[in-house]
Amino acid sequence: MMNRYGVRILTVGLATALLSSAFANTTLFNNDKVLLLGTVTAQLNSVSPGSTVQITYNSSTSITTAGVFNLTTTAPKNEAFCVDLDHIINFSTTYTYELWLAYGRVGALLNQKSSFIVGPDINNKAAGFGIAMWEIAHDHSLGNPDDLNTGSFQYNQNATIVGYANSLLSATSGQSAYYYYLRSIDRNNPTQDLAMVPEPASLIALATGVAGLIARCRRRN
Repeated sequence: MMNRYGVRILTVGLATALLSSAFANTTLFNNDKVLLLGTVTAQLNSVSPGSTVQITYNSSTSITTAGVFNLTTTAPKNEAFCVDLDHIINFSTTYTYELWLAYGRVGALLNQKSSFIVGPDINNKAAGFGIAMWEIAHDHSLGNPDDLNTGSFQYNQNATIVGYANSLLSATSGQSAYYYYLRSIDRNNPTQDLAMVPEPASLIALATGVAGLIARCRRRN
């Protein structure tokens, strides 16, 4: 199923390698990773819908764009969200990523995308979605409570965006789901890690394959 999207298969088993210290979101990735599917390429074309936001991360304030990353990619989807504030991604540059099947709260948030980022005020909704993603990636993954005013990641610039982000954090509290994790493959010059919603058909096929692997392992034991 994945081959028609240009994914080069690297493995069919559960991966056990850990992230090196060169990568961001080590805790998030190690908590959520399930299966290495292969490699894909991605080029960032735009962040839209979305909005420019002023955030605080690890006590440093910066201005960035929160919203939907529109990609030219060999991945199954052409939209993604940033889950990594430790590195940057440049427009019109092709990057290579490992494509992972992951399972965690990020997946629960991504499942809200199609019903949330619609209708009026779509740019602020997309920005609120990005803010909620960063709160999950950089605070929730460390065991911190949902609070945009404290922790490693903070945002309080726009009350409307804060409201959207908090509504998403409330809707996903205690929930998990599958998603695709795009992990930078360049260990010397890593770019931002991304997350995207997996296709239901792909999930069914992958879940069946994982279940079969687990069953075989149990029989061997």
